[in-house]
Formats: sequence, C-alpha cells, structure tokens
Amino acid sequence: MTDDHDELKPEDMVPERVERFAMTVGSVWREARVSCPHADILLAFQQDSLDAGQMAYVRFHVEDAACPYCQAVLEDLGRERAPDADAPLENFRERLRSSTIHVLREKRGRDSK
Repeated sequence: MTDDHDELKPEDMVPERVERFAMTVGSVWREARVSCPHADILLAFQQDSLDAGQMAYVRFHVEDAACPYCQAVLEDLGRERAPDADAPLENFRERLRSSTIHVLREKRGRDSK
C-alpha cells in the first residue's frame, strides 16, 4: 500500500529540478556545522588536553574530514598563541617605558634649576 505522494513521477525527474533539490547529509551537516566542535574544544585539542576519544574525533574532523571552518579556527588559535605574538606589545611597552623615563628626567632637570 503506497500513498500517491510517495511515488516518484516522471515529471519529477527533470534534471534541473533534481539538481535544484539535490543535497546530501554531508552537505547539510557542513552547512549547519553540526559536527564542528566548539572553539574551546579546538583549543584543548591544540593543547593536547582532551581525552583519547575526544582527540580522535577532533583529529578525524579536522584532518580526515578536512573541515575548513575548524581548520581556520585552529589556524587563528595558533596565530594567537605563537611565542612571538606578544613581541609587538612588548616592544610598545619598552618604548613607552623609555620615553616616560626620558620625559621624567627632563622634567626633573627643569624643576631643579
């Protein structure tokens, strides 16, 4: 016993119509990012601080499934955590400290005259 709406009609098989509605589970999952771990999980993965099962899943998701979204997040996290990421800030702090010392010494010299 089949319902009329369950039967595939020849007019439904027009290539343009099939292509327009064609989708896969994978494309829906990728579009909705259903299987993507949260950024905190990706950070823990990068720090190698997940348990073995979690590490295996994230590794599969990022490396084998090659999720471009999670790869981009990991790349951003890696850039933020790079050892030289604080170098520009440290250079700024040093210049600020030096200029402050210089200004204070000049002020002290003018005040003592």
